[in-house]
Parts: sequence; C-alpha cells; structure tokens
Amino acid sequence: MLTGLFATALISITLFEAVIIILLFYVAFKALRERIRFHGSLLVPLVLHAIVVVSSTLLFHPSQLGKAIERGVFLLAYPFGGFLKADSRALLVFNYFLALAGLLFLPLTIYKFYKTGQPAMLWGGWFEVGTFYSIFAVASFSLFLYHRRLLYLLILVLFVGTVFMTMRRSAMLGLAFALLAFVFLLGKKASKKTLLAVVFILLTGFVLSSLVLVRIDFRYATLYEVLTSQRSLNEEALDLMLSGRWQIAKAGIEVVKRDLQEGNWLELLIGHGVNSGFYLEPKSPVGGIYESVLPLSEFIEKGLLGLLGVLWVYVAYAKFLLKFRIQGKEDCLLMPLLLSLGIHLVGAVFTFFWDAMLPLFLIMFNLVERLRLAPPSGEPYQPAR
Repeated sequence: MLTGLFATALISITLFEAVIIILLFYVAFKALRERIRFHGSLLVPLVLHAIVVVSSTLLFHPSQLGKAIERGVFLLAYPFGGFLKADSRALLVFNYFLALAGLLFLPLTIYKFYKTGQPAMLWGGWFEVGTFYSIFAVASFSLFLYHRRLLYLLILVLFVGTVFMTMRRSAMLGLAFALLAFVFLLGKKASKKTLLAVVFILLTGFVLSSLVLVRIDFRYATLYEVLTSQRSLNEEALDLMLSGRWQIAKAGIEVVKRDLQEGNWLELLIGHGVNSGFYLEPKSPVGGIYESVLPLSEFIEKGLLGLLGVLWVYVAYAKFLLKFRIQGKEDCLLMPLLLSLGIHLVGAVFTFFWDAMLPLFLIMFNLVERLRLAPPSGEPYQPAR
C-alpha cells in the first residue's frame, strides 16, 4: 500500500490529495468509532498547527479557508502510517520501486528541461524534481548498502546529478542532509570508504553545479562577484543572491512591527492566516506569503502558537533521528521513509513549512516510528485500542 500511495503522488497531485482526503476520513473513523489512540511524536504539534492555521484564516482571511484546510488539516493524515504493514520484503520492493521510478522519469525530466528550460516530471517543476530525486537517491544508496552492487552506486550518482540540475539550493541542501544523515545513522557500520564516497559525490556536485551556475544564474554570478571583490555587498547584491528574500523579509518585519505597535495580540498569537500577504501592508513582493526564512514566514501567517507547532516538529524529528541507529542491512531499507521528511524540513528553512507532498512524508515517518515500536515477534505494531 505504501508503494501505491507514493505512486499516486508521482502521477498526479490532484489524485494524491484525493487519496489524502480518503485517508483523513479513515483516520477519523478509527478515532471516533473504534476508539483507537494514535501514537507519534509529531501528533500534538501537527494538531496544534492545524488548529492555528484554520482558526487564523477563518478569522482574518476566510477566502483562503480551503487552502488552510489543505495546509493544516491534510497534515493530520500522519497517523495513517500506523496502519501500514511493511515487512522486509515490502520495504525492499518499495526501494526498488523508487529507484526504478527515478530511472523511468529521468528521460521525461531531461526532455522537459531541454524543451522548456525547466526540469519536470508528470507535474510540478524545479522543487518537485529536486525533492523526488533526493528521495530516489536515498533509495539507491539503501540498495547499494543492502546488495553491495556497484550498479546502485552509479544510479545514486545519476540521481544526485539530477538534483543538482534543478539549480535549487533548498533541494541541494536537503539531499546533502539526507546522505550525510544516512552515514551518521550507520554509525560504526559505515566504512571510511562509504563516508568518503558520499562526501566526494556531494562535493563534486556542488563544485560542478557552482561552476555552471556562475555563468547562467544571476544569484551565483552575484555571489561570485562579491567574493572576488568585483561588487560590494549591499542590499541590492544581497537581494539578488537570496532570490529577493531580503526585500520580502523587510516587508515581513514591517508587518510584525505594526502588530506590536498596534497591540494586535491575537494576530501575534495565531497569525494573520494563510496567504495573508495578499491583504497585509506592506504587501509581500511575491504574493501571498512572506517567504524569507522559516521563523519569520511562519510567524506572520500562524503567529507564536503556529510557529511553536512548526518548530516542535523540527525538534521532535531531530530527537528521533539522533536516537535512531541502523542495526542491520534491513534497516537501510527504512531510510527513504525516515529521511524524506528531513529532506523537506531542511529545504523548508528557506522556503515554507507546507508542501503538497508533506502528508506523504509524515505518513512515511510515522510508519518508521511504528516499526521501531514493533513487538519482539516482528509483527507490525498496531495502534492501541
């Protein structure tokens, strides 16, 4: 079922969200009719986040209520991970599926890049390609460690190159985090050759992509000019390097200042609602959101409570990751499920917490949590009644 769920996300975002709605009704039915108690370190912060997003949008920007439900309530599909069954064979099949999907979609991705200048799969664009191929890269690395076959290492290099082709720094950082976290979780089982191979692949990707991007991307060109003293570091240069985020952040800070000066305590507590950049002054230069750095972006829309919920997710995920250790080669097969959420969270620091794929990453993470709580018999852990 996990493979099928991921497949819907690859095929169509509309289909995927329809499936998420069905899963939400299923989770609600289990909670209300069968009195099942859900477990998961992210459940409380996600509930807090959903309540704040819906209530602030309903109060201050009701025209965006549909978006609020999508960005808040849809994340509550998270507990569904507890109902998924995944033994070693199912996890192996899932990793095969991810690696094969990456290979099959690669010609389409390159074709669209050649034709339009933007890589894309069946839907989405730069960021979706970066996220999906980061996950595909983790799966190929898992299969390499599981089988010890050079083929999967070559596939890993291919997928890493695809991520760097997207030219999106959030995707590059998410991929680097995932592969380095993978090695960290291996602990003493990671040989020096494995670590050096990962570092070499990432450094090569960063160096080669930077050399290309300095010529074709104004952000990297500006950074190069600043580093080589061809240009002074002023607000204009900073804004160019940060893709306009400097000006967006300045507008966002003015919004927060006005709230403090006018004593808008409710707005400071729960935020101005989804896409509040459309009506606040000064308006966001990019439309609905003040996309700069996560604490500021989230605080404006969701206030102190919503930001608390988001940061709580980061802390809970980090705590779980620090305690997790790969105990055998079968655990390597869990890495795409465990690290997908991390790929998103690292990239979101400079974008936005919500993403259309976030419910999937949360479900996969919850499955890993449940498998870690599985009884000694090896039977999948079942939510308590």
